[in-house]
Parts: sequence; structure tokens; C-alpha cells
Amino acid sequence: MADKFLRGVRMLLRQFALYARMDLLWFLRDTKYCLFYVFADLVCAGASAAGVFFLSERFGGFGGLARDEILLLLCYAVIADGLYALFFTGYNMSDISRIIGRGQLDHCMVQPVPLWMQFLTGGFSPCSGSGKLIAGTGLTAWAAMQLRLDGVQIAGLAVGAVSSTAIVAAFVNLVSCLAFVSPAGAEEIAGVAHSPFQMLGFYPLGGLSPLWRTFFCTVIPVGVFAWLPCEEILSGMLPVKSLLLSAALTAVMLLTFRKGMIYYATYGCPRYSGFGHR
Repeated sequence: MADKFLRGVRMLLRQFALYARMDLLWFLRDTKYCLFYVFADLVCAGASAAGVFFLSERFGGFGGLARDEILLLLCYAVIADGLYALFFTGYNMSDISRIIGRGQLDHCMVQPVPLWMQFLTGGFSPCSGSGKLIAGTGLTAWAAMQLRLDGVQIAGLAVGAVSSTAIVAAFVNLVSCLAFVSPAGAEEIAGVAHSPFQMLGFYPLGGLSPLWRTFFCTVIPVGVFAWLPCEEILSGMLPVKSLLLSAALTAVMLLTFRKGMIYYATYGCPRYSGFGHR
């Protein structure tokens, strides 16, 4: 059992190293384009946070959070978005519905690597996808000093960022399961599923009614992306609710994806497109 576990860990690390080398090759082959890509990512992240930041500056905070607390929420959201970009943006892993809807899942299934390992490592982009994470980490450190966070709260930021990344990945993959039954119609649905986190994930939800807060933490879990974990951290607690919600959503996603794979094994995909396959 121990040998099997060690072999699995070695295989996982080799997969991460493989995709890291591929991303580095892109950077070395076309440095200018790669840097433009990173810069565009930073601009998009800044644009998403700008509206909330200006409202906070104008009113001294809103949504139940003070101005400095809003700043922490924004920086935390950039970190969570950066982690998602680092691990899932490469090679259509963040758009898994494309792989399913274009009939390219067969390419993954014939590989001598477990499917879950390919999905976990296939989007790893340490060169082109680390811009948001680096910027967010620096800004969050500055915001934490402004708020004088203690060790438990700083640990909560790290734990919460991982759970927020898991929330986004689980929700995107859950919605992408529609591509199993509607390959053409749901081919691009992963991007649609990700967009609420980019548009609404930076907003504090404290001013909403309990019904809407519950809605945005469960049905469309944008509140668990940044607002809920930051609320728990600022209260001096670890983001336990966020962890539980991310675990529950991940479990639902895995169950649904498994059913989708059974459907795929039975009926296959009625279309194939080589576009975008790498």
C-alpha cells in the first residue's frame, strides 16, 4: 500500500513538472506574447475589483465591511482567482466542457495516467498563470498589516484561498457536466459558469437579506469565493463554513461527473472537433 501511494505521488509530481516545462517553453519561445497575456490577466483582475474599491473609498466601506476590510476582501479574491489561474487555466482545463463537448475526452482516456490526475495537473501554468497570484499575495500582505491580523487569521487566509479555489473548480466542472448530454450546446458553458465569480465574487454580501445571502452561497456560490471566508477570518476564526461548503460542492461534482462518465461510456460523443486540442 505504501509503495503504491509513493508511486502515485511520483507520477503526480512528474505530471506537474511536465506541464510546467510546457508552459516554460511557451514563455521562452514567445516571451512578448506570454508577458502580454499575464498583463491582460492583471488588468482583468484590477477591473473586476475597481468598482468595489471605488465604492468603498466613496462611502468608507459597505456591505457590512469597513474600508480596510473591503481592501482585504479584494486582495483575497485576487489570490483565489490567481490560484485558479495557476492550476486550471492551461490547456482548456478551466474550460473542461470544451474537452467533453468536442469529443476530445477520448484523448485523455487512452493516456497511461488516471483521468483525475490529468484534470488536476493539466492546467498547471506557473509562468503564464502566476501573475494574479503574485500580485494578490503582495497586496494581501499589505492589507493584513493594515488590519494587524494575527497568526490564526493569516493561516485562515491561506486555508480559505485553497477552499475558494476548490469552490470555483467544483462549480465549473459541475456545470460542465451538461456537455455530456448536450455536446454542441454546452461546449462553452464552463466559461459561463466561471463568469459569476469574476463579476460578483469581489462584492461583500453583508447588506443583502438572509435569503439572498444563502442563495449566493449555495446555488451560485459566489459568496463563498471571497465574502464568507473573509467574514470568518475577520471574526478571528478559521473559514470552517467555507471549507464545509467547498467539500460538499466537490462531492456533488464528483458524483455528477462520475454519472456523466457512465453516460459517455454508454453513448459516446456524437461529434468530434480537433479545434483547440493540445
